[in-house]
Amino acid sequence: MGSLKKIALILLLIFLLPAIFFSAYEISSLSQDEEVINQIYQNQLDAILYSANQYSDDVLNGWISKIQLGLEESKGTDTIPGKINQLLMLNPALTMIFIGDTLSQEESSIIFSLEDSLTGPGIAQELSGLLKEENRKINQLIVYQRSGFQKVEPLSFRIPRIKDFIILVFILEDHFKEKYVCGLVIEPNLFIEELLGPRLQVIAKDQFVLSAYKKDNDNPIYLTSTNNSISFNSVALTKDFWLLPDYYLGISTMGNSIQDLVNERTSTNLVLILVLDAVLILGVWLVFANVKREVQLAQNKSDFVSNVSHEIRTPLALIGMFAETLELGRVKSEKKKQEYYSIIHKETNRLTGIVNRILNFSRMEANKKILKIEPVDLDDTIREVLSTYEFHLQNKGFTYELRTNLESKVYADQQALVEVIVNLMDNAIKYSPTKKHIEIMTGRQNNYGFLVVKDHGVGISKHDQKHVFDKFYRVSSGDLAKSKGTGLGLSLVKEIMENHQGKIDLKSEPGKGSSFYLYFPISNVKERAYA
Repeated sequence: MGSLKKIALILLLIFLLPAIFFSAYEISSLSQDEEVINQIYQNQLDAILYSANQYSDDVLNGWISKIQLGLEESKGTDTIPGKINQLLMLNPALTMIFIGDTLSQEESSIIFSLEDSLTGPGIAQELSGLLKEENRKINQLIVYQRSGFQKVEPLSFRIPRIKDFIILVFILEDHFKEKYVCGLVIEPNLFIEELLGPRLQVIAKDQFVLSAYKKDNDNPIYLTSTNNSISFNSVALTKDFWLLPDYYLGISTMGNSIQDLVNERTSTNLVLILVLDAVLILGVWLVFANVKREVQLAQNKSDFVSNVSHEIRTPLALIGMFAETLELGRVKSEKKKQEYYSIIHKETNRLTGIVNRILNFSRMEANKKILKIEPVDLDDTIREVLSTYEFHLQNKGFTYELRTNLESKVYADQQALVEVIVNLMDNAIKYSPTKKHIEIMTGRQNNYGFLVVKDHGVGISKHDQKHVFDKFYRVSSGDLAKSKGTGLGLSLVKEIMENHQGKIDLKSEPGKGSSFYLYFPISNVKERAYA
Protein backbone atom coordinates (compact mmCIF):
# COMPACT_ATOMS: atom_id res chain seq x y z
CA MET A 1 0.00 0.00 0.00
CA GLY A 2 1.35 3.46 -0.96
CA SER A 3 2.26 6.02 1.65
CA LEU A 4 -0.58 8.34 0.58
CA LYS A 5 -3.14 5.55 0.92
CA LYS A 6 -1.82 4.74 4.39
CA ILE A 7 -2.09 8.38 5.43
CA ALA A 8 -5.63 8.62 4.01
CA LEU A 9 -6.63 5.46 5.89
CA ILE A 10 -5.17 6.77 9.16
CA LEU A 11 -7.01 10.10 8.81
CA LEU A 12 -10.21 8.23 8.01
CA LEU A 13 -9.92 5.93 11.04
CA ILE A 14 -8.79 8.58 13.54
CA PHE A 15 -10.97 11.54 12.54
CA LEU A 16 -13.70 10.87 10.02
CA LEU A 17 -15.15 7.55 11.18
CA PRO A 18 -15.58 8.64 14.85
CA ALA A 19 -17.14 11.89 13.68
CA ILE A 20 -19.53 10.04 11.36
CA PHE A 21 -20.56 7.58 14.09
CA PHE A 22 -21.03 10.41 16.60
CA SER A 23 -23.11 12.42 14.13
CA ALA A 24 -25.26 9.41 13.29
CA TYR A 25 -25.84 8.80 17.00
CA GLU A 26 -26.69 12.44 17.68
CA ILE A 27 -29.06 12.64 14.72
CA SER A 28 -30.83 9.46 15.84
CA SER A 29 -31.11 10.94 19.35
CA LEU A 30 -32.73 14.16 18.13
CA SER A 31 -36.17 12.57 17.91
CA GLN A 32 -35.83 11.21 21.47
CA ASP A 33 -34.68 14.63 22.71
CA GLU A 34 -37.67 16.16 20.96
CA GLU A 35 -40.04 13.83 22.82
CA VAL A 36 -38.35 14.58 26.16
CA ILE A 37 -38.54 18.35 25.63
CA ASN A 38 -42.14 18.10 24.50
CA GLN A 39 -43.02 16.04 27.58
CA ILE A 40 -41.33 18.58 29.88
CA TYR A 41 -43.35 21.35 28.32
CA GLN A 42 -46.54 19.32 28.56
CA ASN A 43 -45.97 18.64 32.28
CA GLN A 44 -45.25 22.30 32.93
CA LEU A 45 -48.32 23.45 31.04
CA ASP A 46 -50.48 20.83 32.73
CA ALA A 47 -49.41 22.18 36.12
CA ILE A 48 -50.29 25.73 35.05
CA LEU A 49 -53.73 24.67 33.85
CA TYR A 50 -54.32 22.77 37.08
CA SER A 51 -53.47 25.92 39.04
CA ALA A 52 -55.95 27.96 36.99
CA ASN A 53 -58.71 25.41 37.49
CA GLN A 54 -57.94 25.16 41.19
CA TYR A 55 -58.30 28.92 41.51
CA SER A 56 -61.76 28.86 39.90
CA ASP A 57 -62.71 26.10 42.34
CA ASP A 58 -61.47 28.23 45.25
CA VAL A 59 -63.58 31.18 44.05
CA LEU A 60 -66.70 29.03 43.97
CA ASN A 61 -65.99 27.54 47.41
CA GLY A 62 -65.69 31.08 48.77
CA TRP A 63 -69.12 31.88 47.34
CA ILE A 64 -70.60 28.73 48.89
CA SER A 65 -69.23 29.64 52.31
CA LYS A 66 -70.76 33.13 52.12
CA ILE A 67 -74.09 31.71 50.93
CA GLN A 68 -74.29 29.26 53.81
CA LEU A 69 -73.38 31.98 56.32
CA GLY A 70 -75.99 34.30 54.87
CA LEU A 71 -78.68 31.66 54.97
CA GLU A 72 -77.78 30.82 58.56
CA GLU A 73 -78.11 34.48 59.57
CA SER A 74 -81.47 34.95 57.84
CA LYS A 75 -83.36 31.95 59.26
CA GLY A 76 -86.83 32.98 60.36
CA THR A 77 -86.92 36.09 58.14
CA ASP A 78 -88.36 36.70 54.69
CA THR A 79 -85.82 39.28 53.54
CA ILE A 80 -82.90 38.55 51.26
CA PRO A 81 -79.86 37.76 53.37
CA GLY A 82 -77.38 40.63 53.51
CA LYS A 83 -74.34 38.52 52.74
CA ILE A 84 -76.06 36.99 49.72
CA ASN A 85 -77.17 40.41 48.52
CA GLN A 86 -73.59 41.68 48.89
CA LEU A 87 -72.28 38.61 47.09
CA LEU A 88 -74.57 39.25 44.13
CA MET A 89 -73.68 42.94 44.01
CA LEU A 90 -69.91 42.35 44.03
CA ASN A 91 -69.94 39.53 41.48
CA PRO A 92 -71.87 40.38 38.29
CA ALA A 93 -71.02 36.92 36.92
CA LEU A 94 -73.22 35.41 39.68
CA THR A 95 -76.67 36.39 38.38
CA MET A 96 -78.94 34.22 40.56
CA ILE A 97 -78.96 32.04 43.65
CA PHE A 98 -81.87 29.70 44.18
CA ILE A 99 -82.80 27.09 46.78
CA GLY A 100 -85.12 24.16 46.12
CA ASP A 101 -85.58 20.41 46.42
CA THR A 102 -86.59 17.39 44.37
CA LEU A 103 -89.38 16.03 46.59
CA SER A 104 -92.08 18.63 46.94
CA GLN A 105 -94.59 18.81 44.10
CA GLU A 106 -96.19 22.09 45.21
CA GLU A 107 -93.44 24.30 46.59
CA SER A 108 -91.34 26.18 44.11
CA SER A 109 -87.73 27.31 44.45
CA ILE A 110 -86.62 30.30 46.50
CA ILE A 111 -84.78 32.79 44.29
CA PHE A 112 -82.24 35.48 45.16
CA SER A 113 -81.30 37.77 42.27
CA LEU A 114 -80.66 41.44 41.56
CA GLU A 115 -82.05 41.21 38.02
CA ASP A 116 -85.81 41.43 37.72
CA SER A 117 -85.71 39.82 34.28
CA LEU A 118 -84.55 36.58 35.89
CA THR A 119 -87.17 36.50 38.63
CA GLY A 120 -90.27 36.75 36.50
CA PRO A 121 -93.34 34.53 36.75
CA GLY A 122 -92.80 30.83 36.45
CA ILE A 123 -89.03 30.81 36.86
CA ALA A 124 -89.28 29.22 40.34
CA GLN A 125 -91.39 26.38 39.03
CA GLU A 126 -89.03 25.91 36.09
CA LEU A 127 -86.08 25.63 38.45
CA SER A 128 -87.94 23.12 40.64
CA GLY A 129 -88.75 21.08 37.55
CA LEU A 130 -85.09 21.22 36.50
CA LEU A 131 -84.04 19.81 39.89
CA LYS A 132 -86.50 16.97 39.50
CA GLU A 133 -85.12 16.24 36.00
CA GLU A 134 -81.63 16.05 37.55
CA ASN A 135 -82.79 13.96 40.51
CA ARG A 136 -80.11 11.31 39.97
CA LYS A 137 -77.30 13.87 40.09
CA ILE A 138 -78.85 15.50 43.19
CA ASN A 139 -79.01 12.16 45.00
CA GLN A 140 -75.34 11.58 44.22
CA LEU A 141 -74.49 14.99 45.71
CA ILE A 142 -76.44 14.01 48.86
CA VAL A 143 -74.32 10.87 49.18
CA TYR A 144 -71.16 13.02 48.94
CA GLN A 145 -72.57 15.43 51.54
CA ARG A 146 -73.32 12.64 54.03
CA SER A 147 -69.77 11.35 53.55
CA GLY A 148 -68.44 14.75 54.67
CA PHE A 149 -67.47 15.95 51.19
CA GLN A 150 -69.25 18.86 49.58
CA LYS A 151 -69.21 18.65 45.81
CA VAL A 152 -70.49 21.06 43.17
CA GLU A 153 -71.93 19.80 39.89
CA PRO A 154 -73.22 21.58 36.77
CA LEU A 155 -76.69 20.65 35.52
CA SER A 156 -76.99 19.31 31.99
CA PHE A 157 -80.50 20.58 31.21
CA ARG A 158 -81.07 24.22 30.46
CA ILE A 159 -84.05 26.54 31.05
CA PRO A 160 -84.89 28.46 27.83
CA ARG A 161 -84.89 31.94 29.38
CA ILE A 162 -81.41 31.38 30.89
CA LYS A 163 -80.05 29.03 28.25
CA ASP A 164 -76.74 30.89 27.94
CA PHE A 165 -76.07 30.60 31.65
CA ILE A 166 -74.53 27.73 33.59
CA ILE A 167 -76.31 26.29 36.63
CA LEU A 168 -74.18 24.79 39.40
CA VAL A 169 -75.78 22.95 42.34
CA PHE A 170 -74.57 21.74 45.72
CA ILE A 171 -76.17 20.41 48.93
CA LEU A 172 -76.49 22.79 51.86
CA GLU A 173 -75.00 21.76 55.16
CA ASP A 174 -78.26 22.77 56.86
CA HIS A 175 -81.58 23.05 55.00
CA PHE A 176 -83.15 26.44 54.46
CA LYS A 177 -86.94 26.54 54.81
CA GLU A 178 -87.07 22.79 54.32
CA LYS A 179 -85.04 23.01 51.11
CA TYR A 180 -81.54 21.62 50.85
CA VAL A 181 -80.43 22.04 47.20
CA CYS A 182 -78.72 25.34 46.38
CA GLY A 183 -78.13 26.45 42.82
CA LEU A 184 -75.86 29.14 41.34
CA VAL A 185 -76.70 30.66 37.96
CA ILE A 186 -73.44 31.94 36.42
CA GLU A 187 -72.79 33.97 33.28
CA PRO A 188 -69.64 32.10 32.10
CA ASN A 189 -68.04 34.84 30.00
CA LEU A 190 -68.15 37.32 32.88
CA PHE A 191 -66.95 34.67 35.31
CA ILE A 192 -63.85 34.04 33.15
CA GLU A 193 -63.11 37.67 32.33
CA GLU A 194 -63.68 39.32 35.73
CA LEU A 195 -62.84 36.60 38.22
CA LEU A 196 -60.41 34.25 36.53
CA GLY A 197 -58.77 36.85 34.25
CA PRO A 198 -56.58 38.58 36.89
CA ARG A 199 -55.43 35.24 38.24
CA LEU A 200 -54.64 33.98 34.74
CA GLN A 201 -52.56 37.10 34.13
CA VAL A 202 -50.51 36.37 37.25
CA ILE A 203 -50.00 32.75 36.24
CA ALA A 204 -49.09 33.54 32.61
CA LYS A 205 -46.71 36.44 33.36
CA ASP A 206 -44.66 37.15 30.20
CA GLN A 207 -43.85 33.54 29.43
CA PHE A 208 -47.13 32.01 28.30
CA VAL A 209 -50.47 32.97 26.82
CA LEU A 210 -53.55 31.59 28.62
CA SER A 211 -56.80 31.62 26.70
CA ALA A 212 -60.39 30.55 27.29
CA TYR A 213 -62.59 29.01 24.58
CA LYS A 214 -66.14 27.87 24.20
CA LYS A 215 -66.72 24.50 22.60
CA ASP A 216 -66.91 24.49 18.77
CA ASN A 217 -65.51 28.03 18.58
CA ASP A 218 -61.89 28.61 17.59
CA ASN A 219 -61.91 32.26 18.63
CA PRO A 220 -60.97 32.82 22.28
CA ILE A 221 -63.33 34.65 24.61
CA TYR A 222 -60.42 35.69 26.81
CA LEU A 223 -56.65 36.11 26.31
CA THR A 224 -53.90 37.09 28.72
CA SER A 225 -52.07 38.60 25.73
CA THR A 226 -53.09 41.36 23.35
CA ASN A 227 -52.29 39.07 20.42
CA ASN A 228 -55.70 38.33 18.96
CA SER A 229 -54.30 36.05 16.27
CA ILE A 230 -54.11 33.04 18.61
CA SER A 231 -56.71 30.39 17.87
CA PHE A 232 -57.75 27.15 19.53
CA ASN A 233 -55.75 25.16 16.96
CA SER A 234 -52.50 26.97 17.82
CA VAL A 235 -52.50 26.30 21.58
CA ALA A 236 -50.09 23.73 22.97
CA LEU A 237 -52.44 22.16 25.54
CA THR A 238 -56.08 22.48 26.63
CA LYS A 239 -58.00 21.42 29.71
CA ASP A 240 -61.70 21.56 30.56
CA PHE A 241 -62.83 24.09 33.13
CA TRP A 242 -63.89 21.99 36.08
CA LEU A 243 -66.96 24.08 36.79
CA LEU A 244 -67.89 25.37 33.33
CA PRO A 245 -69.13 22.70 30.90
CA ASP A 246 -68.30 23.27 27.25
CA TYR A 247 -65.53 25.73 28.14
CA TYR A 248 -61.83 25.08 27.77
CA LEU A 249 -58.67 26.64 29.10
CA GLY A 250 -55.75 26.68 26.64
CA ILE A 251 -52.09 27.56 26.95
CA SER A 252 -49.45 28.46 24.40
CA THR A 253 -45.96 29.93 24.46
CA MET A 254 -45.16 33.51 23.59
CA GLY A 255 -44.25 33.80 19.91
CA ASN A 256 -43.75 30.34 18.43
CA SER A 257 -45.66 27.28 19.50
CA ILE A 258 -44.01 24.55 21.54
CA GLN A 259 -43.78 22.35 18.48
CA ASP A 260 -42.10 25.20 16.61
CA LEU A 261 -39.63 25.66 19.48
CA VAL A 262 -38.88 21.95 19.56
CA ASN A 263 -38.49 21.85 15.77
CA GLU A 264 -36.27 24.94 15.87
CA ARG A 265 -34.03 23.38 18.52
CA THR A 266 -33.86 20.15 16.54
CA SER A 267 -33.00 22.04 13.37
CA THR A 268 -30.34 24.06 15.18
CA ASN A 269 -28.71 20.93 16.61
CA LEU A 270 -28.85 19.25 13.22
CA VAL A 271 -27.25 22.26 11.52
CA LEU A 272 -24.52 22.44 14.18
CA ILE A 273 -23.76 18.73 13.76
CA LEU A 274 -23.59 19.06 9.97
CA VAL A 275 -21.43 22.20 10.20
CA LEU A 276 -19.10 20.44 12.63
CA ASP A 277 -18.85 17.48 10.27
CA ALA A 278 -18.24 19.79 7.31
CA VAL A 279 -15.48 21.65 9.17
CA LEU A 280 -13.89 18.37 10.26
CA ILE A 281 -14.07 16.93 6.74
CA LEU A 282 -12.60 20.15 5.34
CA GLY A 283 -9.82 20.06 7.94
CA VAL A 284 -9.02 16.43 7.16
CA TRP A 285 -9.06 17.20 3.46
CA LEU A 286 -6.68 20.16 3.94
CA VAL A 287 -4.36 18.03 6.06
CA PHE A 288 -4.42 15.27 3.45
CA ALA A 289 -3.87 17.78 0.62
CA ASN A 290 -0.87 19.29 2.42
CA VAL A 291 0.55 15.86 3.22
CA LYS A 292 -0.05 14.77 -0.35
CA ARG A 293 1.71 17.87 -1.63
CA GLU A 294 4.67 17.28 0.69
CA VAL A 295 4.87 13.62 -0.30
CA GLN A 296 4.70 14.58 -3.97
CA LEU A 297 7.36 17.23 -3.43
CA ALA A 298 9.59 14.69 -1.71
CA GLN A 299 9.05 12.29 -4.61
CA ASN A 300 9.77 15.07 -7.11
CA LYS A 301 12.97 15.94 -5.25
CA SER A 302 14.00 12.31 -5.36
CA ASP A 303 13.29 12.22 -9.09
CA PHE A 304 15.17 15.51 -9.44
CA VAL A 305 18.27 14.07 -7.82
CA SER A 306 18.03 11.02 -10.07
CA ASN A 307 17.50 13.09 -13.24
CA VAL A 308 20.24 15.55 -12.38
CA SER A 309 22.61 12.70 -11.68
CA HIS A 310 21.78 11.24 -15.08
CA GLU A 311 22.03 14.62 -16.80
CA ILE A 312 25.43 15.35 -15.23
CA ARG A 313 26.80 11.82 -15.63
CA THR A 314 26.37 11.79 -19.41
CA PRO A 315 28.37 14.97 -20.24
CA LEU A 316 30.96 14.10 -17.59
CA ALA A 317 31.41 10.65 -19.07
CA LEU A 318 31.82 12.08 -22.59
CA ILE A 319 34.21 14.78 -21.42
CA GLY A 320 36.27 12.27 -19.44
CA MET A 321 36.37 9.76 -22.29
CA PHE A 322 37.42 12.20 -25.03
CA ALA A 323 39.86 14.04 -22.76
CA GLU A 324 41.54 10.75 -21.85
CA THR A 325 41.74 9.78 -25.52
CA LEU A 326 43.39 13.07 -26.39
CA GLU A 327 45.70 12.91 -23.37
CA LEU A 328 46.98 9.44 -24.32
CA GLY A 329 47.73 10.67 -27.83
CA ARG A 330 45.56 8.08 -29.50
CA VAL A 331 44.09 10.60 -31.98
CA LYS A 332 46.51 11.29 -34.81
CA SER A 333 44.26 13.26 -37.16
CA GLU A 334 43.83 16.98 -36.55
CA LYS A 335 40.31 16.76 -37.87
CA LYS A 336 39.48 14.10 -35.30
CA LYS A 337 41.08 16.16 -32.55
CA GLN A 338 38.95 19.17 -33.49
CA GLU A 339 35.85 16.97 -33.45
CA TYR A 340 36.73 15.72 -29.96
CA TYR A 341 37.44 19.25 -28.78
CA SER A 342 34.06 20.34 -30.14
CA ILE A 343 32.29 17.51 -28.30
CA ILE A 344 34.10 18.38 -25.05
CA HIS A 345 33.17 22.04 -25.50
CA LYS A 346 29.51 21.24 -26.26
CA GLU A 347 29.20 18.88 -23.28
CA THR A 348 30.89 21.42 -21.04
CA ASN A 349 28.36 24.05 -22.09
CA ARG A 350 25.58 21.54 -21.49
CA LEU A 351 26.94 20.81 -18.03
CA THR A 352 27.33 24.54 -17.33
CA GLY A 353 23.69 25.11 -18.31
CA ILE A 354 22.51 22.43 -15.90
CA VAL A 355 24.63 23.85 -13.07
CA ASN A 356 23.52 27.43 -13.80
CA ARG A 357 19.87 26.43 -13.77
CA ILE A 358 20.31 24.70 -10.42
CA LEU A 359 22.20 27.70 -9.02
CA ASN A 360 19.54 30.14 -10.22
CA PHE A 361 16.85 28.02 -8.62
CA SER A 362 18.87 27.81 -5.41
CA ARG A 363 19.28 31.60 -5.30
CA MET A 364 15.55 32.04 -5.78
CA GLU A 365 14.80 29.59 -2.99
CA ALA A 366 17.21 31.48 -0.74
CA ASN A 367 15.74 34.88 -1.81
CA LYS A 368 19.14 36.13 -2.85
CA LYS A 369 18.67 36.94 -6.52
CA ILE A 370 17.88 40.58 -7.31
CA LEU A 371 16.09 41.62 -10.48
CA LYS A 372 17.00 44.93 -12.07
CA ILE A 373 13.71 46.04 -13.59
CA GLU A 374 14.09 48.58 -16.39
CA PRO A 375 12.55 49.36 -19.80
CA VAL A 376 13.52 46.62 -22.24
CA ASP A 377 12.78 46.29 -25.94
CA LEU A 378 11.20 42.84 -26.04
CA ASP A 379 11.45 42.50 -29.83
CA ASP A 380 15.17 43.36 -29.90
CA THR A 381 15.88 40.98 -27.02
CA ILE A 382 14.19 38.10 -28.83
CA ARG A 383 16.13 38.83 -32.02
CA GLU A 384 19.42 38.82 -30.09
CA VAL A 385 18.56 35.49 -28.46
CA LEU A 386 17.63 33.95 -31.82
CA SER A 387 20.82 35.23 -33.47
CA THR A 388 22.96 33.44 -30.90
CA TYR A 389 20.61 30.44 -30.69
CA GLU A 390 20.16 29.99 -34.44
CA PHE A 391 23.14 27.66 -34.87
CA HIS A 392 21.78 25.41 -32.11
CA LEU A 393 18.35 25.39 -33.75
CA GLN A 394 19.77 24.49 -37.14
CA ASN A 395 21.97 21.85 -35.61
CA LYS A 396 18.83 20.23 -34.11
CA GLY A 397 17.01 20.50 -37.42
CA PHE A 398 14.56 23.22 -36.31
CA THR A 399 13.12 26.15 -38.19
CA TYR A 400 11.46 29.13 -36.56
CA GLU A 401 9.13 31.98 -37.43
CA LEU A 402 9.25 35.37 -35.67
CA ARG A 403 6.32 37.83 -35.79
CA THR A 404 6.71 41.03 -33.76
CA ASN A 405 3.91 43.53 -33.18
CA LEU A 406 4.88 45.31 -29.96
CA GLU A 407 5.58 49.02 -30.26
CA SER A 408 6.18 49.67 -26.54
CA LYS A 409 8.92 48.60 -24.20
CA VAL A 410 8.23 46.29 -21.30
CA TYR A 411 9.63 46.52 -17.81
CA ALA A 412 11.85 43.51 -17.16
CA ASP A 413 15.26 42.29 -16.07
CA GLN A 414 17.28 41.78 -19.27
CA GLN A 415 19.17 38.73 -18.03
CA ALA A 416 16.06 37.08 -16.52
CA LEU A 417 14.15 37.76 -19.76
CA VAL A 418 16.83 35.99 -21.80
CA GLU A 419 16.77 33.07 -19.36
CA VAL A 420 12.98 32.74 -19.73
CA ILE A 421 13.18 32.74 -23.53
CA VAL A 422 16.02 30.18 -23.59
CA ASN A 423 14.15 27.89 -21.20
CA LEU A 424 11.05 27.91 -23.38
CA MET A 425 13.10 27.39 -26.54
CA ASP A 426 14.92 24.45 -24.93
CA ASN A 427 11.59 22.88 -23.96
CA ALA A 428 10.24 23.38 -27.48
CA ILE A 429 13.30 21.61 -28.93
CA LYS A 430 13.25 18.83 -26.34
CA TYR A 431 9.58 17.93 -26.78
CA SER A 432 9.18 18.29 -30.56
CA PRO A 433 10.57 15.03 -31.98
CA THR A 434 8.77 15.10 -35.36
CA LYS A 435 7.50 18.51 -36.54
CA LYS A 436 10.50 20.71 -35.77
CA HIS A 437 9.11 24.19 -36.10
CA ILE A 438 8.84 26.96 -33.49
CA GLU A 439 6.75 30.12 -33.68
CA ILE A 440 7.60 33.22 -31.67
CA MET A 441 5.16 36.15 -31.50
CA THR A 442 4.94 39.44 -29.59
CA GLY A 443 2.13 41.94 -29.14
CA ARG A 444 0.23 44.07 -26.66
CA GLN A 445 -2.86 43.30 -24.61
CA ASN A 446 -4.19 46.06 -22.35
CA ASN A 447 -1.29 47.11 -20.08
CA TYR A 448 0.83 44.08 -20.89
CA GLY A 449 3.28 43.24 -23.59
CA PHE A 450 3.13 39.55 -24.40
CA LEU A 451 5.47 36.94 -25.82
CA VAL A 452 4.25 33.62 -27.23
CA VAL A 453 6.50 30.59 -27.81
CA LYS A 454 4.62 27.90 -29.71
CA ASP A 455 5.85 24.45 -30.69
CA HIS A 456 4.25 21.55 -32.57
CA GLY A 457 5.48 18.81 -30.28
CA VAL A 458 3.90 16.14 -28.08
CA GLY A 459 1.73 18.55 -26.05
CA ILE A 460 0.71 18.33 -22.41
CA SER A 461 -2.37 16.63 -20.96
CA LYS A 462 -4.98 18.56 -18.94
CA HIS A 463 -3.90 16.78 -15.75
CA ASP A 464 -0.22 17.61 -16.17
CA GLN A 465 -0.93 21.23 -17.14
CA LYS A 466 -1.94 21.85 -13.50
CA HIS A 467 1.50 20.78 -12.25
CA VAL A 468 4.09 21.60 -14.92
CA PHE A 469 5.00 24.83 -13.11
CA ASP A 470 5.51 23.04 -9.78
CA LYS A 471 9.02 22.60 -8.44
CA PHE A 472 10.75 19.37 -9.50
CA TYR A 473 7.61 18.16 -11.32
CA ARG A 474 8.17 15.71 -14.15
CA VAL A 475 5.51 14.06 -16.27
CA SER A 476 5.54 10.40 -15.32
CA SER A 477 3.89 8.90 -18.42
CA GLY A 478 3.59 9.45 -22.16
CA ASP A 479 6.11 10.92 -24.59
CA LEU A 480 7.05 13.72 -22.18
CA ALA A 481 8.36 11.21 -19.66
CA LYS A 482 10.91 9.90 -22.17
CA SER A 483 12.88 13.16 -22.12
CA LYS A 484 15.16 13.61 -19.17
CA GLY A 485 15.42 16.91 -17.28
CA THR A 486 15.67 18.53 -13.88
CA GLY A 487 12.04 19.63 -13.61
CA LEU A 488 13.17 23.17 -12.74
CA GLY A 489 12.85 24.99 -16.08
CA LEU A 490 9.15 25.94 -16.03
CA SER A 491 9.19 26.46 -12.27
CA LEU A 492 12.02 28.95 -12.80
CA VAL A 493 10.06 30.67 -15.60
CA LYS A 494 6.97 31.05 -13.42
CA GLU A 495 9.01 32.40 -10.49
CA ILE A 496 10.65 35.00 -12.75
CA MET A 497 7.29 36.09 -14.21
CA GLU A 498 5.73 36.50 -10.77
CA ASN A 499 8.66 38.66 -9.67
CA HIS A 500 8.10 40.80 -12.76
CA GLN A 501 4.49 41.29 -11.64
CA GLY A 502 3.59 39.50 -14.84
CA LYS A 503 1.85 36.21 -15.56
CA ILE A 504 2.22 33.06 -17.61
CA ASP A 505 -0.48 31.02 -19.37
CA LEU A 506 -0.33 27.67 -21.10
CA LYS A 507 -2.46 26.29 -23.90
CA SER A 508 -1.70 22.76 -24.93
CA GLU A 509 -3.25 19.65 -26.37
CA PRO A 510 -1.64 16.22 -26.51
CA GLY A 511 -0.21 15.55 -29.97
CA LYS A 512 -0.73 19.16 -31.16
CA GLY A 513 1.98 21.07 -29.34
CA SER A 514 2.08 23.73 -26.63
CA SER A 515 1.89 27.52 -26.51
CA PHE A 516 3.34 29.49 -23.60
CA TYR A 517 2.07 33.06 -23.15
CA LEU A 518 4.25 35.45 -21.14
CA TYR A 519 2.81 38.82 -20.08
CA PHE A 520 5.16 41.62 -18.99
CA PRO A 521 3.81 44.88 -17.52
CA ILE A 522 4.18 48.00 -19.61
CA SER A 523 3.38 50.34 -16.70
CA ASN A 524 6.23 51.35 -14.41
CA VAL A 525 7.46 48.77 -11.89
CA LYS A 526 9.92 49.47 -9.09
CA GLU A 527 13.06 47.42 -8.74
CA ARG A 528 12.22 44.21 -6.91
CA ALA A 529 14.35 41.66 -5.12
CA TYR A 530 13.80 38.04 -4.15
CA ALA A 531 14.15 39.15 -0.57
